[in-house]
Amino acid sequence: MSTIFDVLVVGAGPAGSATATVLARSGHRVLLLDRARFPRDKPCGDYCNPGAAQSLRELGCYEAVLATGAAPISSMRVLAHDRTGFEAPFPSGAGLLVPRRRLDACLLAHAGAQGAEILEGVQITQLHFGAGYVEACAESGRTRAVRARLLIAADGMHSTIVQRLGRRQPTADGLFTVGAYFSGVRGERPQGELHLGRNLYAGIAHFGGGAANVCLALSRSSFRHQTPEQAFEQGLRSLPTVSDALASARRDSAYRCSGPVGFITRDVIADRVLAVGDAAGQVDPMTGQGIALALRSGILAAETATRALARGDLSRSALRSDVRQRARELAERRRVARWVHHLVFRPSLTPFLIKRLGAHPTLASQLLGATGDVVPTNRLRIVQFLLRLSVGLDAHSA
Repeated sequence: MSTIFDVLVVGAGPAGSATATVLARSGHRVLLLDRARFPRDKPCGDYCNPGAAQSLRELGCYEAVLATGAAPISSMRVLAHDRTGFEAPFPSGAGLLVPRRRLDACLLAHAGAQGAEILEGVQITQLHFGAGYVEACAESGRTRAVRARLLIAADGMHSTIVQRLGRRQPTADGLFTVGAYFSGVRGERPQGELHLGRNLYAGIAHFGGGAANVCLALSRSSFRHQTPEQAFEQGLRSLPTVSDALASARRDSAYRCSGPVGFITRDVIADRVLAVGDAAGQVDPMTGQGIALALRSGILAAETATRALARGDLSRSALRSDVRQRARELAERRRVARWVHHLVFRPSLTPFLIKRLGAHPTLASQLLGATGDVVPTNRLRIVQFLLRLSVGLDAHSA
């Protein structure tokens, strides 16, 4: 049997690569594997909010991501189904628009440069727990047994590791996304947009020069007896602002689908096992916090793993206290996503809120700071914000 790794990370998306980067540069022997071969396409809105950009800097790969052609943005546009809209700047920092095909490949390469060993095109088929290790059977044409002191599941919302632990918890009422890349989209400068409809929404990542990623989130029923293209076209009929943007556009890729997406919190801790990213919990992607949460949860999980490895106690009970600390930080970010989601999915209320935000730019900027993970928030701040918004007060006049 080969040498036991300190950590085996399964899944090389943003959460897994962030975890592997921090652990490897701390001197741990890390194996990072994924069933895909990179670069690979991934259904996503391609948006890194300012909080995600901060995490990229912390990981030491911000400049490398920029070099892939990522487009910095300093503001966001939000439009309701009645064409009411506003644009507001982030209160600090800037976001990035970058296709996941480029972002994930860059993060994976950075993890390798920090010392993580990488295996691509490998799928975990079995798990065995022994005295002092967890063993995974990895298949890629041939079966290989890999042992590690700690296993970190970073393999996404449909995590096979979580399923094997019996902890899968799908969201019953989640939306499904469908999107594609287009050229000739109205809007020449890099810009992020959120379009809100009746029980659906769309995100447009304008990369510049008319190139854009357009992604719609629709109900499960929209896909019943319809192709992804038909579901996309049906959604456009409820989003006139998106239809306008695509009036002269040409689709340049196949449609990509994912789901269900929604709000899930999992307590995925077992002896010698931690979960990160969507494997550990999920937020509806409407607020654009997905990549930021993945990166931050990976960084925090690596810190938890480092402490546990130093103690030599990788039991569920020993891991739990550190995981609770991680959960407290991430819970505030998820709470913001939940209350924004709750508000905007009230069609009669959405235009009113959008008009208020357009009339009070400081409040709009505060909201983008909260969803952009650069403005700390808590329950009291949320209540204060809603009171100011409902009566039309600027943040400085309350």
